[in-house]
Amino acid sequence: MSAARVGEWFRSSKSTKLQPAILTPFEPIRGRLVMPFLALVESRFVARFRKHGLSLQTIRKTAKKLRKDYGLDNPFATERRFRTDGKRIMLEFAADDEERKLLDIMTDEWAFPSVVEPSLFDSVVYEHDLAVRMVPFPEFPNVIIDPRYAMGRPVVDRGFIPTETLAAAYLAEGNLEEVASWYETDVAQVSQAIGFETRLAAA
Repeated sequence: MSAARVGEWFRSSKSTKLQPAILTPFEPIRGRLVMPFLALVESRFVARFRKHGLSLQTIRKTAKKLRKDYGLDNPFATERRFRTDGKRIMLEFAADDEERKLLDIMTDEWAFPSVVEPSLFDSVVYEHDLAVRMVPFPEFPNVIIDPRYAMGRPVVDRGFIPTETLAAAYLAEGNLEEVASWYETDVAQVSQAIGFETRLAAA
């Protein structure tokens, strides 16, 4: 998604007066959006919703209802299983008979599981019902974003070393084993950090 497209998710609708799909307490700095960790997690969900065909208006309405009915400031960053069929967003609940039940958020009606896409996003770790860690790209599972480390910059999950630090060290040294030894991590972590930074640079 382009920066301009993502920026729309943080603005109210001029025509319908709906709240933004994602709320952030920060004002833009020099015209650039400031996205705290929970808003980053929510943006990944909104991106997936959009790719599944949901309109931004539907997402805004759903977010508004979740905030009102469930008291959630960041509804798409909570440990709730969201599903979609491309037209609506649903919450998944575990029934007593171990079958899953899906609630259409906007209508408060039960939906049929057979028409629903698989879980939208499984690479988020939650604590106390709120997102605390995220894997940005599934092909680099050892690269995480966690606001408790490196001020939220991408790090490897062994030693929590910023990926940009490892990639820069490899660029200077040219030896995976040496870089891994310097930062007391392993070659796989360094390799994933390099791959991750290479993908970012190519975006």
